[in-house]
Amino acid sequence: MVALLFPAALAALLALAVPLLIHLARRSEARPTDFAALEWLREKPRPKSRLRFDDLLLLALRLLLITGLALWLARPVLTESADRTPVVTAVPGVDAGPPAAPKRNIWLAPGFPPGDEPQPSCLAQACPPLFSLIRQLDAELPPDVPLTLIVPERLAGLDAERPRLSRAVTWKIVPGAMPASAAPPLRLHFILPAGSDPGLRYLRAAASALQSPGTPTQTIIVHIAAGPLPAHLRAAVTEGATVLAAPGVTAAGVATPIWHDTDGQPLATMQRIGRGYLYRFTRRLDPAAMPILLDPDFPRQLAAMLAPPPPPGRAMARDVAPITGAPPWPVPARDLQPWLALAIAALFAAERWLATRRRRAVSP
Repeated sequence: MVALLFPAALAALLALAVPLLIHLARRSEARPTDFAALEWLREKPRPKSRLRFDDLLLLALRLLLITGLALWLARPVLTESADRTPVVTAVPGVDAGPPAAPKRNIWLAPGFPPGDEPQPSCLAQACPPLFSLIRQLDAELPPDVPLTLIVPERLAGLDAERPRLSRAVTWKIVPGAMPASAAPPLRLHFILPAGSDPGLRYLRAAASALQSPGTPTQTIIVHIAAGPLPAHLRAAVTEGATVLAAPGVTAAGVATPIWHDTDGQPLATMQRIGRGYLYRFTRRLDPAAMPILLDPDFPRQLAAMLAPPPPPGRAMARDVAPITGAPPWPVPARDLQPWLALAIAALFAAERWLATRRRRAVSP
């Protein structure tokens, strides 16, 4: 259905009278000429003149051109033109099975790529939370389009509210889990005293593995010298900085173990000081005392420990199925102005060609 956003612009159709008046005023360029042989003929009554337009095709083009301009100003849109094919969407990482024709298969990822494309990955870019994508898809689909969501048994990237949609969805749970998110990039700023600990090379290697060109990084201050935490570093932590310290560094307060080895023994502790954090290893940086230094997964685990604690975002899929009750979203309308502009340009070109062609004796 075609609708007009600014119907008052149709008042421009009054300009249709202009080409009509021009063609009427200039419909004939003939001038009367007296002939001597006809001077003595009896005068006969002249026939009544009839309303007649010359060059009807040119007149029609000019009328269409003005009509098109008036419609363009009125902003025509096409409503209820969205695709109403049932939609099946799957979380990247799950086996969605073969495409279910005649349904439309898409991935539950930014941009909702078609299901026949390779599975999108969120490890190299920051992806929106899962529930945000579900709400966005619900808003973009027409109200009466059936929706099927294929999700793994364990979900990640959730928020605090169960999604309330405008439609009832088919919540299909398949075996599997969402892929783990990439470790956050970080940059270690080392404060090196004389005779630095040789174990620092493991931290340098981890920092190099986690850096990503062009990606904002989190700066961590690494302080290795034993003894009380220096006053300037304690002031920096109080203002919001993060310090990673060696086991011999001491600071007033209670520290909480946050990183454990496979035997459940603590590897590092965290202490909140003001607005910042003080992290301390519980063992010296030596593979003999801390074998995880040689683990290929050490950089990611280190970054996960130093990253700000994320809000709870994991749950079993059976416990967070979407519910209905939200009002339906309005169906987006398709703007017809660009197509109408092309038609107006074609009409203008045809009108100029007819008005200036050589075989026309007089151009109205």
